[in-house]
Amino acid sequence: MFCGGYSFYFSKDINSKQIPWVEEYEEFFSGNKPKNLIYFAAYLWENDKYCFVISYGKSHFYLRQHCDHDFGTEIAKRAVDKQDVRQKSTKKFAGKKKKEIRSYTKHTKLDIESGESVDYLQASILEEQKADFGKTGKFGSSVNLNPEIEKEDLEDFLDKLTRLAESKELFALPRTMIIDGLPEVISYEEKLLKEIKGIKDGADFTANSHDLVGVDFIFSGQEKYVFHWGGNFSNELDELSIEQLNGFISEHSIPDDQILSIKIKVKKEDANEFSRTLKESIDYIVDGQNVILSQGKWMRFNEDYLDQLNEYIDTIELEKVEDDLIEIMGIESDFNIELKKHGYSIADKDFSKIKVKSGTPIEAWDVKKEDTVYAVKFGTAQKLGYVCDQANNTLELISKKANTKKLDQSFRVYCLWIGIENKKLPTKISEINSIILKQKIESWARKCSELGITPQIKISKHSKASV
Repeated sequence: MFCGGYSFYFSKDINSKQIPWVEEYEEFFSGNKPKNLIYFAAYLWENDKYCFVISYGKSHFYLRQHCDHDFGTEIAKRAVDKQDVRQKSTKKFAGKKKKEIRSYTKHTKLDIESGESVDYLQASILEEQKADFGKTGKFGSSVNLNPEIEKEDLEDFLDKLTRLAESKELFALPRTMIIDGLPEVISYEEKLLKEIKGIKDGADFTANSHDLVGVDFIFSGQEKYVFHWGGNFSNELDELSIEQLNGFISEHSIPDDQILSIKIKVKKEDANEFSRTLKESIDYIVDGQNVILSQGKWMRFNEDYLDQLNEYIDTIELEKVEDDLIEIMGIESDFNIELKKHGYSIADKDFSKIKVKSGTPIEAWDVKKEDTVYAVKFGTAQKLGYVCDQANNTLELISKKANTKKLDQSFRVYCLWIGIENKKLPTKISEINSIILKQKIESWARKCSELGITPQIKISKHSKASV
C-alpha cells in the first residue's frame, strides 16, 4: 500500500470578486449584489519516495511550477492505447505553426509527425488497465484519470499509480525537457532580450495563442493587461505585443537584467486579478537550436524527438548524383546552365508561372528532367532552409490551385538539390548538422506526400570559387 502521510488544504478565506456586468445592470438587482466566490483545494499525499497532489478547482494553477514537468506524459507512455487517441497538443520548432491542438474521431491511431513535441494526449486506457485507471485519461504535465473508486480507495489507487510509473514504457513520446544549466540558460536569455529589443518575430506572448495548465487548455478571453515594473505602470491593454513591451522598456529605461522580471498584471471578469513575470508570459524559440522558453522554463526536445525526426527524413529517397556533379563550385545560375548537358531544362527565375497577390515572386523550381522538378540551392546548412521555404510555398499554392495556371504540373517527383558547404559530404540527410533545416525538409516532404508527389533529395558538396 501507499504508506505515508496526507494533508488536505482548502481555500476557506476567499475574497469575493466583483462582477463587471452586475455593476452595469445594478437596477435589476435588489439587496446585496452577487459576487463570484471561487474555492479550490489540494489533497497532498507523500511518503519517502513520492509526493502526489490531487487538485481541485484552480489549485493546479498555483501548483504547476512546483510539479514534475514530465509526470503526465510519462504515465501516458505506460497506460495509453495508441490505437485510440482523441486529442493531441504539440509544439513545433519550425514553420509557422508553433503550437497546435488536434482532435480525432474514435479509434484513431497515435500519429506523431517528426518535428513535434507532445505536450498533451487524451486517449483510451489500455484494456488491461481500465479496471485500475478508468476508460479514458488526459495526460499533460499532470494526469486526469477516472477510475470508479471511492475516496477511501485513494491509497490503493496511488499504490497502483506508483507501480505503473515504475514500469517499462510501452512507446516513445517526443517531449521537451527542462534545462538546468545556468550558463546555458543565461546565453538563451541574452538571445531573447535581443529579440525583444529588436522587435523580432521569434518571441510572442502565450496569451496570444493557448496555454496548457496540467491537462486544461487556457485560451485568452476578455482579459485586460498592465505592464508593471517598480512604481511604473502601463496603460490598460486589450492585448499584448512585443512592440508595446518594447515601448514600455524604452519609456522607463529598464535595464537588461530587469526586463524578464517585468510583471504583467492580468484582470479577468471571472477570477481574481493576478500577476506573472514576463519570463512566465512569453513563448520563445531559440533560432537554430531545439530550445524553447515556455511557462517560464527553458526546455529542450528529448532524444525521442531527435530520433523520430532523423528516422523520418532518412526515409526520403536520395537521388544518385552524376559523377562530375558530386563536388561543385560557382554560383547556382552557372550550375543550372551546366546541367543542360545532362538533359535538364532550365526554369530558373521564371517568375511568370506562379505569383502571389502581394506581387512577391516565387520560384516554382529551377530545372526539370522528365517527370522530376528540381529546386537548387547552395550554401551552409543554416542558409539552405530558403529552398525548403520556396518549395513549400509552391506546394501550398498548388494545393489551393491558386495562381498556377501557367505552371506545368505534370511532374511526379519534387527534388531538393542542395549544394552543401561542408567539410564532409553527408551520406544521409540525418547527418546534416542543423535541426532547423531538417525540420524544414520534413515539413516539405510531408506536404509533397499529402499532394501525391514523391519527395527526393540530391546532395552535392559545394565549394566557393577561388578568386
